[in-house]
Amino acid sequence: MIQQSFFSRLFVLVATAAGCATLLADWSQVTALDLPVTKLSPNPVKAKSAMTAHFEEQITVNEAFLKEFPNDPHAFESRVRLAVAQARLASLQQDSHGVDAALSKLIELEKNPPDETQHAETMFRRISLQWQNLGSDPDQRRDRAVTSALSFSQEFPKDRRAPRLLAEAASLCDSHPEEKRKLVEKALSMPPTASDESLKKRLADDLKRINQLGKPVSLTFQSSGRTVDVSQYHGKVVAIVFWAAESAPCLVWIRDFAGFASDIPDLKVVGVSLDQDRNDLDDAKRSLKIDWPNAFDGKGWQNSIARDFGINALPTLWLLDRQGRLQSLNARDNYQLKINELLRKN
Repeated sequence: MIQQSFFSRLFVLVATAAGCATLLADWSQVTALDLPVTKLSPNPVKAKSAMTAHFEEQITVNEAFLKEFPNDPHAFESRVRLAVAQARLASLQQDSHGVDAALSKLIELEKNPPDETQHAETMFRRISLQWQNLGSDPDQRRDRAVTSALSFSQEFPKDRRAPRLLAEAASLCDSHPEEKRKLVEKALSMPPTASDESLKKRLADDLKRINQLGKPVSLTFQSSGRTVDVSQYHGKVVAIVFWAAESAPCLVWIRDFAGFASDIPDLKVVGVSLDQDRNDLDDAKRSLKIDWPNAFDGKGWQNSIARDFGINALPTLWLLDRQGRLQSLNARDNYQLKINELLRKN
């Protein structure tokens, strides 16, 4: 016997006059589906199947609710949830037309919200979906993210999500430091930020890095019993890699970067490890065949160097020119181009 899912058991089947079965759903059934699917199979096919089933259930229950209660006070919110579920399912199925159609529904709903709260919620959900489909071109991604974040913050300056959207948009602006500074300063000036300690720390870190740009970097640490001082590399291009062996994205990225860097004699590389376990760091260095010196104090995100420099994302790659001045907020995504540019300069 096939066991019904938890959400299927929430549905109520009622016989119609014609003898058919009609699916009814009340608002509690709609909101019950808000819980995310967290226990996904490591098998990609099974995981995708589970997510597909979840989005399909969201669509089904919202359609049932709207059919049974079209004039309910929650009807507008249900229409928003329905469009969001349709967009997520289409995105999962790589159906760009389906995503666009669902986003168009949200844009239409934004025009006639019942109140400001629902207006903000609809706009935020639409922006969140658009950010999942910003495109592959870095400049296009940045422009779209910045435009939508600014739009939301101008429309709803007191909404707690507004400064966080600005901070996320700023994270895409490492190659455009002045634009990044404006977004960070705007986020810091917004009322909701005053009571959001984690956001204030993140934005303060961003400003630390921005203010360091173009200035000499002072970095000295102990590695394998010797003192490493980046000022000794004057005349060379220097790469400072902030990373952690505990971070899978770092390991994938460093494998490629290490191969590139090993063939450039005029490039000096040093690492700053945000690991807590020295064994993890040593195992990763052996696996990746890394021979550059690494600073390690076992404090994780509270690493003293990372805190002094305002590092809040991994991996982060700083590049210093031949005079020891910082020339990148994070060259992680375009390091080959940036390093070759610096190598050509005297």
